[in-house]
Amino acid sequence: MSFVRKMLPSLAMMILTLIATLNAQGRPTIAVLSLEAKNVSKETAEAVADILSTELFNSQRFTVIERQAITRILEEQKLQMTGVTDMSTAVEIGKLLNVQKIMIGSVSRLGDSYIVNTRLVDVKTGALELAQNAKSDHGEEGLTSAIIELVSHISEKVTVEGSIIRINSDLVLIDLGGKHGLFEDQELLVVRVGDVITDLGGSIIGRSEDRIGSIKITSVKPEYAEAVVHQSTSPFRVGDKVRMTSEPIRLKQGEVKKPAKKTGTSEKTIQAPPAF
Repeated sequence: MSFVRKMLPSLAMMILTLIATLNAQGRPTIAVLSLEAKNVSKETAEAVADILSTELFNSQRFTVIERQAITRILEEQKLQMTGVTDMSTAVEIGKLLNVQKIMIGSVSRLGDSYIVNTRLVDVKTGALELAQNAKSDHGEEGLTSAIIELVSHISEKVTVEGSIIRINSDLVLIDLGGKHGLFEDQELLVVRVGDVITDLGGSIIGRSEDRIGSIKITSVKPEYAEAVVHQSTSPFRVGDKVRMTSEPIRLKQGEVKKPAKKTGTSEKTIQAPPAF
């Protein structure tokens, strides 16, 4: 299925402008398409998609596009989001909606059990980021609890990424804050993004990355946070990426640099003390 992007009507353009603004606010933007109904009614599948969208929003890890807004945009483009199951179609819809991630999947019934299968697709790369499912053994009544658990697992696995925006002496400022789920004493991975990676046809499929250290959060504001360097293999720079991770951050001991000496003047880059 191939979509040709046409001139968008004013309402759809306003919605897409709002989505573009949300894209810049740290949390990944996500759109949940209607789920495929397998041995269940379409109404049940739609209800599950609505609950899924709501719980993703409540997790505070995503900026979730309202499903009514998605429907309006697709209707104005004479497209439907019902029954989308292949990733290539999902990616094209995601590009039209100007979101970073798009969720597709299905709701099925086996006996008295309901199973919700979800696939999260990265719109930029077209890659399947993760597949996660949840099961309710208590019929439709247990679907909400199953979805809450499902979203919890998804939130743990999806990366929330920000950037270093300022370095003042031994203080690092990043553009993630309390509204993105940060808290004091949290450790974040620092990554330096390098050259683009292309396939044999010349299409961009990713970028090289180097893990260069970690920071520890010392103060959290709604829109940003302050941190100190916890460990590093090279001086940090403004623009380096910071990422939440549920796994311990470890660097090779031999790569960790000694701290830079203070000179009484503001340093443009700083280094961390050796990791213990």
